[in-house]
Amino acid sequence: MLYALLGCFSGAPDTGVYDPAATPPSITDITVSCTGESGKWTLDVVTDAWTGGGTLWLSADGEYVEKHGVISAESALDGTSDHLELALSLAADFQDVHEGSSTAFNCGTPGLQGLFVVYDRAGTTATDCRDFGDDPSRWTAWEIGECTQTISVEVR
Repeated sequence: MLYALLGCFSGAPDTGVYDPAATPPSITDITVSCTGESGKWTLDVVTDAWTGGGTLWLSADGEYVEKHGVISAESALDGTSDHLELALSLAADFQDVHEGSSTAFNCGTPGLQGLFVVYDRAGTTATDCRDFGDDPSRWTAWEIGECTQTISVEVR
């Protein structure tokens, strides 16, 4: 009898996970903050669809540029949101900087510019961005990227 019941079973079990169509994610909420002299940076991003992660770029002169991958910390099972986080501590020397965990830039670095880009589910196409700093057009001049949506950094 058990074998007869198993024979009637068709398809995979319902896991409650819905695989939505690949909707390009847009940023719905973003916070960039830097904690005083310690120079600890935090990035907290929420999108309206699953992402393939993001990238945070930091530079003060376009010559020395840091690139930090940002990954999902939590996402909705139905694909309607993604939450990305990044925390960077201040490295004592730029040679000690490690992608995704430390930076050479403190909160008061003169001319510091930041650019955050979020990618589609495949992680190949930029779908939204935000920049910060006193002159966002410098990203274009440095031939790194371009974004027209500027945000402020919370300095604590």
